Amino acid sequence: MKFAKYLMFAALQLTVIFSLLHLFVSISAAQVNDNTQPPDQASQNPAARRPIHAKESYVTRDGLRIYLWEKYKEGDEASFSRTGKVALLVHGGTRSGRSLYDLQVRDYSLMDFFAQHDYDVWAIDIHGYGHSDKTATDWIDTHSAAADIGAAVEYITKLRGVEKIDLLGCSAGSQRTGVYVMEHPERVAKWIFHAGFWKGTADFREMNRKRMENGGQPLPRFRPTTEEDFRDGFVEGQFEEDVIQESVKVGLQMDPQRPNVFAEWVKLPILDPTRITVPTMILYGEKDFAAKEEDLLPFYSQLNTHDKSYVLLPNSGHMMMLEKNHRRFQQEVLNFFDRP
Repeated sequence: MKFAKYLMFAALQLTVIFSLLHLFVSISAAQVNDNTQPPDQASQNPAARRPIHAKESYVTRDGLRIYLWEKYKEGDEASFSRTGKVALLVHGGTRSGRSLYDLQVRDYSLMDFFAQHDYDVWAIDIHGYGHSDKTATDWIDTHSAAADIGAAVEYITKLRGVEKIDLLGCSAGSQRTGVYVMEHPERVAKWIFHAGFWKGTADFREMNRKRMENGGQPLPRFRPTTEEDFRDGFVEGQFEEDVIQESVKVGLQMDPQRPNVFAEWVKLPILDPTRITVPTMILYGEKDFAAKEEDLLPFYSQLNTHDKSYVLLPNSGHMMMLEKNHRRFQQEVLNFFDRP
């Protein structure tokens, strides 16, 4: 009899233990389900769904109207003075800012990418390009372009309540932004020198010499832009044809002619790396016709900052931001600008 009672008591204890274990597991599972969103639900976060706002502005510099194209996520306006996430993108010698940095094909827009990552991002049209005023009084040289950048930076920093902004210059834009960085380091948080050159390689200087000769004819300040100009710089097999076609279409609409800015490149080098004191990243592609290791490594080694990065991306060319490798390019740029 005692043995039977003992078995009943033991069975009751086991029942209670198993019930408690079942309750504990159920509660834990419920907590996990409550706190973990499936990827498709997380992507529907209201902040991620907010539309991107686009806006045109003009600033005036020495009587010239300079065009600015801005993008940011709707509702973020009040955050930029706190986060400091403000960036200005400067184009090169062929096409203006919006046609380069905001091409509306799938995920190729660098500006949309930055806006989605909580930046207030701007693209400038240097005078002589796009929607900015044209002039017959200069060759759109690096220093006059740097003055345009200066006017834009003053406007943007005042509007957004920040002291400094991030700066990216592509190709000839690396020279333009570089001059601004040398003259106004207090206004630049970080600088990306993309697809640029310093003294130029022997091949680059020879190419420039032939352009200067202009077939024996006097070199004008401007020349008509062709489809071939907008196809130049892409690496065979590394682009999607519809992206090229849209790039050509938008480029010809916005920049039917362009300044012969290469006229001043007989004076290379324009930049003095010992005067560059801000955090700097040099970024270019393995197959870039202008940016080469033999030219850029000495420049990198002489930068007057220990906060610097040197990034060479494989299978990429001068136009990598519009090539198949554009996501890698976007991520490298974002990672550098996002660094504390």
